[in-house]
Amino acid sequence: MRIVGTGFGRWVLAATVLGAVVRIAWLINQWNNPIGFEDAFFYHHQANLLADGHGFISPFPFLSSGIASPAAEHPPLYSLYLSVFSFLGATSVGWHQLATTLLGIATVPLIGLAGREAGGERVGVIAAVIAAIYPHLWYQDGIVWAEASAQACVALFVLVAYRYVRRPSLRNLATLGLASALAAMARTELVLLLPLGVIPLALLTQGLPRARRISWAAVAMAVGVAALLPWIAFNLARFDEPTTLSSNLGLTLASANCDSTWYGPTIGYWDFACAQTAGEQAALTGGDPSAVDAQARAEALRYISDNRGRLPAVMAARMGRISGIWSPAQQVRIDVIEHRPKRVAQSGVALWWLVLALALVGVGALRKAKIPSWPAVAPVVVMLIGVATAFASTRYRASAEPAMVVLAAAGAVSLLDRWFARRPGHAAPDVDPERRAPTPAPATVS
Repeated sequence: MRIVGTGFGRWVLAATVLGAVVRIAWLINQWNNPIGFEDAFFYHHQANLLADGHGFISPFPFLSSGIASPAAEHPPLYSLYLSVFSFLGATSVGWHQLATTLLGIATVPLIGLAGREAGGERVGVIAAVIAAIYPHLWYQDGIVWAEASAQACVALFVLVAYRYVRRPSLRNLATLGLASALAAMARTELVLLLPLGVIPLALLTQGLPRARRISWAAVAMAVGVAALLPWIAFNLARFDEPTTLSSNLGLTLASANCDSTWYGPTIGYWDFACAQTAGEQAALTGGDPSAVDAQARAEALRYISDNRGRLPAVMAARMGRISGIWSPAQQVRIDVIEHRPKRVAQSGVALWWLVLALALVGVGALRKAKIPSWPAVAPVVVMLIGVATAFASTRYRASAEPAMVVLAAAGAVSLLDRWFARRPGHAAPDVDPERRAPTPAPATVS
């Protein structure tokens, strides 16, 4: 069961090839499928508009009426990534699907490397293998969704965070701040990785005076904020209402806080009709999206206040849905509506339960080996905060999936070790010996 030395690279390469085969097969199945009036439409056309020199404008009013309206419905990273391919002439939906698939393939070795940093080479190999075949890490690749970029960024965050755990230094912590900012430019809620990921790791670094720990945290936070400032300043200058990372919070809240999502069979989910009127006004007429967002946000908060007695039930439903416990059969039907074939949705639910169970074991295994689990747990906590604030969708769990896979791989190695330890003449440690404790250094992370 041990995989050491150069074998790690060969195994991760094999897992990456397997992941590429799975994703390319899915890409062929989805190639050039029509995209509706939704997020994929936005990303695809905004990338082409960026390549044509129009800047960050909303595709909806421009394509329907020629109105150049500023847009920040989503953070810019994924659109910028696609625009590179558009600039090179790859402007079709199919080419953008291929570009997204390349991101998904690259995420497999990133997860493998993160697993190695977390628990050793065996954890890294198993993490890469899970990442290669896990539906929640490949189905969005053929749909032109930003989740693929968010997953790559979270895998990078976990990798850098565990490198800091192994080799604490100001440079590694500052790099973690930069990785957090990059993730925030993929999905807005991931901005929480800055305070929830960087600060705890800095303050838990042992062997350093408190003042130095605080100064390291301040520097890393400053690096992350500095990376976000150009986009934030750009938005503050071009919208009527204050807008930072995106202008979509209000419409998201409006779609998640209404009678059909608080009292009906879709409790905890969202309803496009609840925010449709305001959204169409901004999208089709070129109205300032920040003003629409502010109005929708106020209406959503008013609804929450008027129905606050129902809030505990709604929160429980959101947590139940995102964990796969609440009405999984209904969630499969919802996933089918969100562009997933029924068999993909069903296998995704089944494998999610397996990953969840293994991840819980993995947290305990890392703790037993005196390895912090927080670098992988932090993205999950951020995801849960996002779900509690908005609504529960399998798609909203995407950004936490790379971290869950790393934890699941640690759990799988621990269970395999226990099984082999029961066999006569066989014994194996919970993690590779060199990973039982952080590499000796002037400082360590508890």
